[in-house]
Amino acid sequence: MAETDTPRQPSVAYAQPTILLIGLCFIFSGATGLIYEVLWARMLGLVFGATTLAVSTVLAAFMGGLALGSALAGKLGSRIKRPLSSYGWLEIGIAVYAILVPFLFHWVDNLYAIVWQHFHPGFFAFSLWRFGLSCLLLLVPTTLMGATLPVLSAALLNSSGHDSSSVTRLYACNLAGAIIGTLAAGFILLPLLGIHTTILVAACINTIIGLTAVFADRRNTNQPSTTATRTDDASPVIEKAQAFWLVAALASGFVTISTQVAWTRILSMVIGSSTYAFSIVVALFLVGLAGGAWIIGRMKQTTQLRTTMLKVEAITAVSLFLSLFVINIIPSLLVNLGLRLQISSWFGLLMLQIMASALLVLLPALLMGMVMPLVLMWASNHKANAVALVGRSYAINTVGAIAGAFITGFILIPKTSTKLTLIIASAVCLLMAGYAYEPPASLGDVALRKAMSVGLTAALVVVLLFIAPPMKLGDLSIGAYDSLIRVLAQSRDGIKDDTKAGGDDTHRLLMYQEGPTSTVSVRKDQDTISMAINGRTNASDSVFDMPTQVMLAQVPMLVAPKLGNGLVIGFATGVSVGAMLQSPIASVTCVELEPATINGSHFFDHVNNQPLKDPRTSLVIDDARTYLRVTPNRYDVIVSEPSHPWVPGVANLFTREFFEMGRSRLSDEGVFVQWLQIYQLSTESLRSVLATYQSVFPHVMVFRVGGAGKGKDLILVGSNQPLSLKYLTERLADPRIAKELARVNLNNEDDVRTWYVCDETKLAPAVAGAMINTDDNMHIETTVPKEAFKPLMQSNAEWIDRLR
Repeated sequence: MAETDTPRQPSVAYAQPTILLIGLCFIFSGATGLIYEVLWARMLGLVFGATTLAVSTVLAAFMGGLALGSALAGKLGSRIKRPLSSYGWLEIGIAVYAILVPFLFHWVDNLYAIVWQHFHPGFFAFSLWRFGLSCLLLLVPTTLMGATLPVLSAALLNSSGHDSSSVTRLYACNLAGAIIGTLAAGFILLPLLGIHTTILVAACINTIIGLTAVFADRRNTNQPSTTATRTDDASPVIEKAQAFWLVAALASGFVTISTQVAWTRILSMVIGSSTYAFSIVVALFLVGLAGGAWIIGRMKQTTQLRTTMLKVEAITAVSLFLSLFVINIIPSLLVNLGLRLQISSWFGLLMLQIMASALLVLLPALLMGMVMPLVLMWASNHKANAVALVGRSYAINTVGAIAGAFITGFILIPKTSTKLTLIIASAVCLLMAGYAYEPPASLGDVALRKAMSVGLTAALVVVLLFIAPPMKLGDLSIGAYDSLIRVLAQSRDGIKDDTKAGGDDTHRLLMYQEGPTSTVSVRKDQDTISMAINGRTNASDSVFDMPTQVMLAQVPMLVAPKLGNGLVIGFATGVSVGAMLQSPIASVTCVELEPATINGSHFFDHVNNQPLKDPRTSLVIDDARTYLRVTPNRYDVIVSEPSHPWVPGVANLFTREFFEMGRSRLSDEGVFVQWLQIYQLSTESLRSVLATYQSVFPHVMVFRVGGAGKGKDLILVGSNQPLSLKYLTERLADPRIAKELARVNLNNEDDVRTWYVCDETKLAPAVAGAMINTDDNMHIETTVPKEAFKPLMQSNAEWIDRLR
């Protein structure tokens, strides 16, 4: 489109001190933006579930708003008379919305359940409904957030002393703030203040930023700039170059998010999956991006941007490819270094996690962080259209990020592998390098040389597929960090230094599948077959784990007044579901989040009674909280057996709110059964979970697997009605129940009674004063990872035995 000189509303020019203030404000704005992203994703996850579809929907809605805001602000930015003041009001608007968030989320939670219960939409219809609600909740604040960069760019481009790298430096400031926000939210604000107070803190910061910007704009004494500017879309020159730079922004968004998702999945296998481990990965990734932006922001030469882009994309492709070799090294490196140094503190473990993550993430992220700043520098060079081009580039970059999140989460990782995902990201960078190549006319036939570069790029992409190293899945499957803790802290009875993966007869990997939400592996170690999720062993067919899995399902068969229908949360090996079916129960529904565990369960067919072949079994692939929230069904027995209570996502199944959901789905005399470990939890944390459970269920029975002085697990039974063992004689007379109990050496009533610890009359005073674990304070999730080296197993066992 041709471009014409048209007068516009004159915009205020800003002095250098005001520009410094803009950079400072944008650092804090970046910090609050990351805090909100963490908080809102978590809060919506509690409403919509922790499935990949739910999480990706929230992410898409969040990024979609950013894209819309940047596009609109880019379009309108040149017409804003006082951009700094406009930015201030944007920040105040974000603060106001943040304060309203808890009320809006409560409203949506109720609406969500009503839609399900009254209209019973199918899977895809319900997914569309969920997406619509996410957009409805997040559209306003994310649109405001997305508008901040283009609006501040307008302020910079009308200031004295600005240059083409000014917007790039502003972008770097925002990334620096994002680093601060990630670390502050993960390590300080959420552990100390909880979700709702953290929202208020972030809203206060936004308000201060906004008021500072508004007052600074009013105190500005510079005169409006009256220079005529071009306001149509683009000149032919800009239009010709625009395609390349917008494709570069799109590819940057795709590669950045897809590699972050892939690395997060891999590193959860290596450094563990605590909330702190996740914060470390995100913070290091942002450090790399900010470092790349800072380097580009210091460039003096801005006329060879396309050549610089070629070099950056080519080196990024190499670094992503080399990261495949690093992945194979870091599990053994982390274990060997931890054992050699004999780490004995949480801080030492934290340093190991940072080291392992930095080796994989830092250099490629640094290179990826240079791409978008180069795009913004190009946009800033076209002063007449700079604001529009900045907004458009940022919007396109965000669209690429949305595509990267969806394609990686739903297709690349679950349908192919993390390895292929990283190879594809490397290939995209290579293709962008080939696209960036522009042979000079002085070298002869330009078209021929361009064609040769395209052919060479395609050949290199093919070569990547053939020379990529195979991933050492056996090393990944051992869960390096968690295995190291068990050895160093002796956090489970009988643990030994057995952290080596191998392909011999004693250590054999039977299955390794990257599912939509987690990676499931099945290993045979000597005579034991075990299942691990994200590298953390969840169950096995060993004599240590079988009693827990069997009795989780059989204790309610012995205690519950009625055995009409049952619900089991978590399928895993299928042992508990199969054990529950060895009874008169009429039907069993099982809710499982990760479908890959279903494939892994077949390796346990020799011990799980093959429950999927029983017509009484109904399998639901969904998030447990979502299912309990929306189902109208009531159950005589609910058994919850999620893994360790401090793991993000899983931790949501150990809060007061979750137990209340469970209680609301019980029949009048129904029982809710909960698994709880006594290892890798301090006594105070153990008391916290027990106090939380007891605060919801007025009547409780506690069983210790194996009896006094033996077991590492507890089985909790809660109900609205008084509980007793009066049904023992009747239920043990059932040959199916008797046979199932006999295989874990429980042959009569006395054997069962040896497992019994106490009821609520002794439990309530023992847990009095303990911290109640809630969705808001995230107490167990944020506290337990720090307790690895406390004397856990022995002190907890002694405390439990004193309750008898």
